[in-house]
Amino acid sequence: MQRNLVLAISLIASAPLLASNEIQTVKVSGAVSHELASELPTGTVVIDRQMIDSLPASDLTEVLDSVAGLQVSQLYGINGGGASVDLLGFGATGNQNTLLLLNGRRLSGIDLGTPDLTGIPLAAIERIEILPGAGAALYGNGATGGTINIITRQRYQNSAGIEASGGSYGLRSGQLHATGRHNNLSGALAGHSLTSDGYRDNNRTRNNSLFTDLRYQGEGLQAYFTATAEKQFMGLPGGRGVTATENQFRNDPEGTDTPDDEVEQENYWLMPGLRINLSDRTALTLEASKRRQHQEFDFVSGSYASDTVIHSYSVTPKLESQLTTGSAVHNWTLGFDLNKYDYDSRTSFGNRDLEQEQRAWYLHNLISLTPKLSLSAGARRLESNLTGEGDDKAQDGEMYEGGIRYTFTGNLSLFAGAQRSVRIANLDELTPFNPPIDPQTGHTYTLGASWSEGMQHSTLTLWRADIDNEILFDPISFTNRNLDDPTLHKGISINSRWRLDRDLTFTANASAQQARFDGGPFSGNDVPLVPEHTMSLSADWQALPWLSAQLHHRYVGDRRYDSDLANQYSKLDHYRSSDIQLTAHYRGAYLRAGVYNLEDNLVADYGVYSPASGGTTLYPLPERHYRIAIGYEL
Repeated sequence: MQRNLVLAISLIASAPLLASNEIQTVKVSGAVSHELASELPTGTVVIDRQMIDSLPASDLTEVLDSVAGLQVSQLYGINGGGASVDLLGFGATGNQNTLLLLNGRRLSGIDLGTPDLTGIPLAAIERIEILPGAGAALYGNGATGGTINIITRQRYQNSAGIEASGGSYGLRSGQLHATGRHNNLSGALAGHSLTSDGYRDNNRTRNNSLFTDLRYQGEGLQAYFTATAEKQFMGLPGGRGVTATENQFRNDPEGTDTPDDEVEQENYWLMPGLRINLSDRTALTLEASKRRQHQEFDFVSGSYASDTVIHSYSVTPKLESQLTTGSAVHNWTLGFDLNKYDYDSRTSFGNRDLEQEQRAWYLHNLISLTPKLSLSAGARRLESNLTGEGDDKAQDGEMYEGGIRYTFTGNLSLFAGAQRSVRIANLDELTPFNPPIDPQTGHTYTLGASWSEGMQHSTLTLWRADIDNEILFDPISFTNRNLDDPTLHKGISINSRWRLDRDLTFTANASAQQARFDGGPFSGNDVPLVPEHTMSLSADWQALPWLSAQLHHRYVGDRRYDSDLANQYSKLDHYRSSDIQLTAHYRGAYLRAGVYNLEDNLVADYGVYSPASGGTTLYPLPERHYRIAIGYEL
């Protein structure tokens, strides 16, 4: 949220591909079997539970950052707070062009705020599904770059665990979880608390979160209730300036010019659901949700304060079925999404009291023509209306997606897919200070192959995305508006995972990409904040029966500073960073120790250029730091 108050917004490109222990294709709906899901015409892969456990990651943002082409940018590097998630490379608007879901329900917000990822404990996650350049028809508005669906555990056994940890910068953290099962009932409860002084002055963080999930499995019936709650406080140290006469980033990276700026937020989310099997091949799912987000900003340095409360409500029924016509097997989903938002914001610049309603019908069909050949097609119609500020603001759009997959004899598959996506302007972009904004549309094309041999699996994806009416922040007029000319994105990603032997697994993900303005005054220029190359390498080694080691190396290539649409300033430097973690087990107890940023490099994920001053502002990330944890699992 803070980043979007001070920086420019631009369009970028990339394409994510990821490996899990055995890369799987996504089960997109309850009526689709795992066998049919493998025929989806996309490079989508899954981070499974084993992959999560094999990474030296302490929060969800660090897990996502292991995916090639999926750019997770940290402002402060503590607990993932304030991080942005960018799929298919949209830079500063990555959060608005990457659709985030929790168990298929919209996690992405309706303003320029960052997603609430710190309240989802890793212990509760079963898998993470990532759909590059796909998901618009199934999931809706904002999937321009693709969709990330975080799936929590669906069935629980009797277990419990507790962990306490500490580390550099006054880090103190504790978490616990318990799961149980009795006859048809199962459930989970997880809590997490973290405090840290932070790497920089005024970088303190406090975070408390709670997650609970209850499930009933009956004959032809499933009922479930998921709830999350979070309270977080963060100091906001701002960036470090670099000018012709002073370099705060190099000389005083831990300092701050905003010692009193801070943000505090409280959120909860209630998600009941019911799934009824109408027959052996047909199921009706009825889901609803209630969400409250409360955020208070206090920017003392800019004499600005805000107090915002958002109430969100959703009702999302869907009917899923399987039918056969001749030799073809159809797995279709028909659904309706209703999302309503009450937005109340009190700021130093004025107040806003708004209501928004979004309605959409969608239909998706996955067709297995033969055991080797499958097709998919989907469509969605969206209508949105905003009231409470002058004339009503109506936006609508149509989304389509489809593709083909062919599996050869053996373990080689080829796929090709296309998507028409829509992004409607959010509430921060639909203000009286901005010109009228039309929906943004995108056309994305993917082509690729996946193959496996023995204990190796690889996926190769090429992509091209043409974006029209891109919604961005113009640093010259200081308004959000539609870009007059299109942007073009293209690239290639390779994702590979090898099980070298029983005790050693190696993963390599890399991408090369290009994103440029295609016309207008910036024609041929690079879109800011998209790295030219990215790479992620990781190894998981069971060195001894009681000792394991995880090593992760990240490379982020050169990219233009945010707001430098004219490409008149030098690029933000590339960097490398390595993490290592050792875990010792004795029966149910474990001791984990990690060292992060082994090279002790001074780096920044994010930097912004000021055309007025000719200088830049960077947000330094922690240098070498340490963490140790002790825990017990029943």
